[in-house]
Amino acid sequence: MKFLSEPLVHFLFIGVVIYLLYIFFTDPIEKETKDTIIISAGEIEALKSAWEKRWFRLPTNAELEGLIQQYIKETVLYREALAMGLDQNDTIVRRRLAQKLEFLAEDLVSYTPPTEKDLQEYFERNKHRYQEPIRLSFSQIYFDSDKRGDKALKDAADLKQSLQNKKYTTEQINELGDSLMQQHNYSERSIIEIQKLFGNEFGNSLETLTTDQWHGPILSGYGVHLVFVHDRNEPLIPSFADVKELVVRDWETDQRETFNAKYYESLRERYKIIIEEDTIIDNTVAVVPK
Repeated sequence: MKFLSEPLVHFLFIGVVIYLLYIFFTDPIEKETKDTIIISAGEIEALKSAWEKRWFRLPTNAELEGLIQQYIKETVLYREALAMGLDQNDTIVRRRLAQKLEFLAEDLVSYTPPTEKDLQEYFERNKHRYQEPIRLSFSQIYFDSDKRGDKALKDAADLKQSLQNKKYTTEQINELGDSLMQQHNYSERSIIEIQKLFGNEFGNSLETLTTDQWHGPILSGYGVHLVFVHDRNEPLIPSFADVKELVVRDWETDQRETFNAKYYESLRERYKIIIEEDTIIDNTVAVVPK
């Protein structure tokens, strides 16, 4: 029964179920007269279930009566709104209906649980997701471009040469350069944390620097810097067993997103999409490729 696992079979099955649900739920309304509203046992159970999820208990008889009366009120107003065409060209209504169809499709599809082999292969393809970020310990000396102007780069280069030829204590290094709100020394900071402190360009530059030597001049949103990387901590990729729960979660998310994308494409293929543009001089229409 290998064909049962084919995506196309899933799509066809889901399409049939959605169609049947549509017929089941809409047909009674079409047959009802304007002055008739049927509250089914299933709808009452749904009202009770929603109440229980919110208040962690079942509604009393009086509360249930209130829920039913509110449901009747909504139904009356809903039907009258439809009769007046208030649902037409309403962005919020369009979006909500589209979301409900997506949720319905997700509820109907039953994912085949992944085997251990599936998860192992998924982990191997996506190891980078589970690796801890590189962390750097570094010192920086700042040169204020507003204060020094064009000399900032030259001053930084000259000091770098001096630092390479002469030993300075940490206290002496902290006195070099110009003042800045940021610290002189940082310990075990990830690239993302460094980017938040000094900007993306500075953080990206530090990612490739070697340890135990001065680098620069390096630019940031503040100005010019010299940087000394004391330590570069590159964590090992964790084992599959250590992150299995995360792998299962990510696998399920990816499966759901893949299904939604394929399901949408299967629906979209039923339509010829034409976009009319007033700006097209020759009055031709743009056809969106599938």
